[in-house]
Amino acid sequence: MTQSSANAATLDIAIIGAGPGGLSAAHALANRGFSVGVFEQAQVLRPIGAALGLAEQGYAALGDISPTLSKQVQARATNPQQQLLMRPSGEILFADESPMAGTSFTWLGWFNLQSCLYEMLPDSVKLYLKHSLIHFESEPLDAPIRLTFQDQPDQFARILVGADGYRSVVRNKTVGDGPPLYTGTMTWRGSLPRQALSPLAAPFIEGAGFQLIVGQQKNFWMMDAGAEQIAWGGTAPQVSPEKSESALETVLQVFEGWPPIVQKMILTTDPMSIIETGVFDREPVPQWGDGQRITLLGDAAHPIRPALGMGTTLAFQDAVTLAGLLEDVTMTDIPSVSDALMQYEQQRIEITAPLQKKAREQGLASHSDDQADRLKMGFEAALASRRK
Repeated sequence: MTQSSANAATLDIAIIGAGPGGLSAAHALANRGFSVGVFEQAQVLRPIGAALGLAEQGYAALGDISPTLSKQVQARATNPQQQLLMRPSGEILFADESPMAGTSFTWLGWFNLQSCLYEMLPDSVKLYLKHSLIHFESEPLDAPIRLTFQDQPDQFARILVGADGYRSVVRNKTVGDGPPLYTGTMTWRGSLPRQALSPLAAPFIEGAGFQLIVGQQKNFWMMDAGAEQIAWGGTAPQVSPEKSESALETVLQVFEGWPPIVQKMILTTDPMSIIETGVFDREPVPQWGDGQRITLLGDAAHPIRPALGMGTTLAFQDAVTLAGLLEDVTMTDIPSVSDALMQYEQQRIEITAPLQKKAREQGLASHSDDQADRLKMGFEAALASRRK
């Protein structure tokens, strides 16, 4: 994926960050006739990260942006059919049909989602790689917002949307609430081709499996994630969020002595593609932007622990709401722009703030000593209910 050539023409809307949130917002806004530039600090969009879950709400939001886009994304995903839950000792707690089989829920490789959103961008959207935002100036109000990037020409826009994640440069100026809050949990993620693991055992034989190993206050999960890809992730308590010198060596040590499939997954993954990060969130705030022409979206606005599996869905819903409220707004009418952005923030904060708190509670519970037993009961009850 290559970089568009930069120019100094004033955009209607500049989006910082080319993750799923930023790219989905670009689709939604461009579909309503706005000129959009997406500015991403990475030099290339490359296959990193693991998988994410998308269900009915996520696909509905994508469908509101573009039914074709929603179908294309779903075609790259996998609905789990078989599920296995076990302890680190190898004791099997649940081995049956997935409670999610036949539902709209899917696992999807993060990069597969990003690639699909990128490949289907409308022609009116420009993606600028190698653009690391270091400053922006939004005064005077009757002039375009000036965006200053490291080692790149300045760019100009009427509206600025920060979709630049947990450590948002935009949020740092508009909200100013400091760094994100470390939750005391580290995570490691990776993905690899299915054929690299051949032969595979249950639940992965049919290409739609999900396996979860829980114990010792740690979690390790593996899933078919579409496009002949298997993804994995692991979490464990850690005092400091500092990254280690070798993510491979660290994750192998953290899950030493666990079932052989864990070591096999890790060792078969390209070490350079293993992502090691702390799990962060923030306290909800009553306003994301400057109250005039700048706002936030996705993790930059409402960073949420992954316990609910809602992060991507919430970003898609942000994009739909933002585009809908801006649809009939004239970019040079600052009061109308301000009113639309404030409505957007109020509507989305009302939904996201309670979920941030709920995700924090469930995230803490996910490392409790009885987590495996609670999951077992939950899976059995969900499957029994679906079979009625």
